[in-house]
Amino acid sequence: MQSTAEGMQGTGGRTAALIGGDVVALMVFAAIGRGSHGEAAGLGAIGEVAQTAAPFIIGWLVTSPWLGAFRRASTDTPVKMLRTTAIAWSAGVVVGALVRALMIGRFSPPSFYMVTFIAALVLLGSWRTAFATWDARRFGL
Repeated sequence: MQSTAEGMQGTGGRTAALIGGDVVALMVFAAIGRGSHGEAAGLGAIGEVAQTAAPFIIGWLVTSPWLGAFRRASTDTPVKMLRTTAIAWSAGVVVGALVRALMIGRFSPPSFYMVTFIAALVLLGSWRTAFATWDARRFGL
C-alpha cells in the first residue's frame, strides 16, 4: 500500500509534468505565431517567445487549477483530459487576453483571440491527451 507521502509525491510529480508540458505547448504556440508574422521565433529568441506566451501562460496557470486541469479524477483518461482542458482553456484564454491587453495597452481584434483559442487548444489538447494515454497505461487504468 502506498503511504500518504508517496501518494502526494506522485501527484506532485504528475502535476509538475503537466505544468511543464503546458508551458512548452504555449511556448510552441507563441513561437509558431511569431514565425507566421515574420518575427524571431527560434531558440535564439526564447526571451521574446516567452514574453509573447506569458499572458496566456499566466491565464492558464491562474484558471486551470480551479477547473480541475491537474486533478487526476478529471484528467485520468484521454476523453476526460480533453474535456477538462477545453473547459479550462476557455477560461484561461479570457484571462490571458486581459493580461495581454494590460501588457500591450489595447485589445487585439477578435480574430486574434479566436485563432489563439483554437490553435493553443489543439496544442494543449494534443499534448495533454497523449499524457493521459501514457499515464493511464502506466497505472493500468
